[in-house]
Amino acid sequence: MLKKNFLIARVITAVLLARAAQTFACAVCLGGGDSVTEGYNASVLFLMATPYAVVASIVGGLIFTYRRALKRKEKADEKALMLLWKQEDSSR
Repeated sequence: MLKKNFLIARVITAVLLARAAQTFACAVCLGGGDSVTEGYNASVLFLMATPYAVVASIVGGLIFTYRRALKRKEKADEKALMLLWKQEDSSR
């Protein structure tokens, strides 16, 4: 089975090398400099960047929420200390 797969791979490689012009037919394989090719390449880059943008926005939102929660906690702690000091001052 392995020899058969290896033979098939060698035949496909030989056919592609013999017909190199057809290998470069698609836009990704450096098919030319026309506007359709450039548009296709730009769309591929956009689709590759989209998952990173989504993950970055989620992480940014989580960081923003975490920092906001820390600030709220600090304000609540300060308010609790102020109330404690007021109670100590009034008991004297």
